[in-house]
Amino acid sequence: MSRIKTTVYLRATDYGRLKSIADAENRSAAELIREAVGEYTTRKVRALLPRSIGMGDSGMPHLAERYEDYLHGFGEDTPVGDGLEADGEPGAPDGRTGQHGDRA
Repeated sequence: MSRIKTTVYLRATDYGRLKSIADAENRSAAELIREAVGEYTTRKVRALLPRSIGMGDSGMPHLAERYEDYLHGFGEDTPVGDGLEADGEPGAPDGRTGQHGDRA
């Protein structure tokens, strides 16, 4: 693990508490600071990620793999139907479908 040297100015009271904790845990103040910065930055990075990622479940296990079939005709000026078969799955462009819209 590479390290970068930096200088941080702490309030005297904070440094005193830090030294007391370090002595009690038989660790260095620098080690505690590295640990604290690591925990803080990890928490902040997680907070920046959208909470919506992974929240939804379409119930369609192949949605990401077959997105082109689901979007077939989307944005065209002339309606081409809803593109879904009776089971709610997209059909092949020529209308042939197998189980769950798989192409025959």
